[in-house]
Amino acid sequence: MYADMHIHTCFSDGTQTPEKVAAIAKDRGISIISISDHNTIEAYDRLRPACNALGLTLIQGVELDVSWGGTIVHLLAYNFDPDDKAMLELIDRNQAEYKLEGLTLVENMAKDYPALSLEDYAAYKKPPHRGGWKSINYLYDRGLCEDLLLDGFKFIKQYGKSLEFDSMETACEIIRSAGGVPVLAHPGMYWIENEVPGKLFKLLAAGIGGLECYYPVHTQAFTKKCVDFCKLYDLCITCGCDSHGDFAQNYREVVCDIGMLKIDTSLLNLQGII
Repeated sequence: MYADMHIHTCFSDGTQTPEKVAAIAKDRGISIISISDHNTIEAYDRLRPACNALGLTLIQGVELDVSWGGTIVHLLAYNFDPDDKAMLELIDRNQAEYKLEGLTLVENMAKDYPALSLEDYAAYKKPPHRGGWKSINYLYDRGLCEDLLLDGFKFIKQYGKSLEFDSMETACEIIRSAGGVPVLAHPGMYWIENEVPGKLFKLLAAGIGGLECYYPVHTQAFTKKCVDFCKLYDLCITCGCDSHGDFAQNYREVVCDIGMLKIDTSLLNLQGII
């Protein structure tokens, strides 16, 4: 049995519908999936019936932005109660922060680019299956970006606001109170191999419940360090390809697509997640 527990849909910054994701997973021999859209669980209303029809095991998931160690990292939450009030409020706070970032970006850019305005931005609808975020899509469709990644991020860095999110400790506590398991997403995106042990000890104190050990850009040595640490402290071991469909598909010359890792569930520790 294979699992892919980190997939995005068009409900956040992916390009594929929930139904399409489920169909691709089934076609590629994936038995267990989780949609981990950024700061939203809206895809699940359509995802559940699609997975049931195809006989897939579905794990409730979401990818949250959290503050930790003076930076922003991504925290995966699995198997939480989707009706938990505190959990929904955490998701809503993150969504509100990104909406404010988009408004701030456009407001500041309008001073230098008169073709932009908050009124125009409010009326703008992101193409549903293009991927990316509303603000960058808006700049792209107004002719200011040649692509939805590098150009857009340059503008965000220059004109955007500093994002503020709940701490890792607070987010882990909320996830656990909702019956879920907090798992750090793609640790190899944040640290190099020699930094792993020291960073992970701090994560333990923050309340982390697992690591996304298997990830497309992780080296074998990095993966082993993460797996060994999880086994030593009885933490969950998960895997995910971080697929966004056709958006941001290549990272560090690796194509991140559904099921590309083919990680058997016997290599994972999904205690508390399934």
